[in-house]
Amino acid sequence: MSRLRSARLPAVVSFLSEITIVTISIYLPLRAYQLGAGSFIVGLVGGSGSLVYIFAPFFMGRLSDRVGSRRLVGAGTAVIAVLCYSYTTVSAPELFIPLRIVEGVAWGAVWAPLEALYSVSGRDTFASLKTFNVSWGLGAVLAPLLGVAIVSWGGIPRALLVSSVAMALALAASLGIRGGKARPSPSAGARDLRATAALLPFAVMYGATTSTISTFFPRYAVTLGFSQLWWGAIISALLAGRLAAFFYSERMRAAVGAHGMQTGFTAAALAFPVLSILYPHGIYPMIAASFATGFFMGVVYSGTLNLMLAGPEGSRGSSAGLFESSLGLGTFAGPALAGIAASSGLWVTMAVPVASMLLALAFRAGLGGRR
Repeated sequence: MSRLRSARLPAVVSFLSEITIVTISIYLPLRAYQLGAGSFIVGLVGGSGSLVYIFAPFFMGRLSDRVGSRRLVGAGTAVIAVLCYSYTTVSAPELFIPLRIVEGVAWGAVWAPLEALYSVSGRDTFASLKTFNVSWGLGAVLAPLLGVAIVSWGGIPRALLVSSVAMALALAASLGIRGGKARPSPSAGARDLRATAALLPFAVMYGATTSTISTFFPRYAVTLGFSQLWWGAIISALLAGRLAAFFYSERMRAAVGAHGMQTGFTAAALAFPVLSILYPHGIYPMIAASFATGFFMGVVYSGTLNLMLAGPEGSRGSSAGLFESSLGLGTFAGPALAGIAASSGLWVTMAVPVASMLLALAFRAGLGGRR
């Protein structure tokens, strides 16, 4: 019973956390617009947390190796619960910016330690990480649907209030987790830097690809004449494909190995961004390609996370922090570069995912393949 409980509670935390982070990313910028903010302020509201997240997970991951993952996850969920409530009381949109900076630090205290916690929570590290990916992946799929229902019922402040309640429940779940402190290892700092460097471009690429598509494709799709229903279906297909990959990640790893999950599937993930540039008018091919890219990206994410957390237990917080900081760099840089490229046409924004994938593959090849 205690082992079952230990497996379920981190899954509850990751599920509720993903629902909250998606809800905030969608509705807080819209709330800033409601309160009279201009596009520049809205951009800062949307990006300030991501900028901080480039650095926060790495330091929080290192700290979790010292004090234990459970404590940091509890602290992070508590801070975010308070912040979500404060978002419902703010009347000056400029105040969202410093609050989002604090939020970025708090998410660093949740995700990196949570990944480290999963990696030592069971006998099989890879199976535990699969549970982690499925739980947050399911939250990502459900969050937009729940958000629409809540906003239709009570407006954007109500959605943010529900997010506060969700994080309070996540806090309660985190307090019930047992353990969370990895055994110190004398080789904790002895990871092969060359091997680690070969992994990070895939994490950056994943962040850049998914964030650029979700940020700019809806606007691009409108110029192509797609209705909200159709471009929403295309984005949903991407999320559904990623979730499917998480369910099958262990089979993929057994078939091709964790390194094979990176290189071959990154090349296959070019399907959607390339099609959206060359032949963007076929709705059903676009949905199919979006699902395929989501699936292949999910496989790459799983393989990269597995490799990053395959080292000594005493360094897994640091490894998870490095992984999450790399995701944060991609999540920030991808939309920023696409925003600059958009001046030449919205279709050019889809070239950013293509470039990030090709650069990741080239970087891996330059480091000599697997090592």
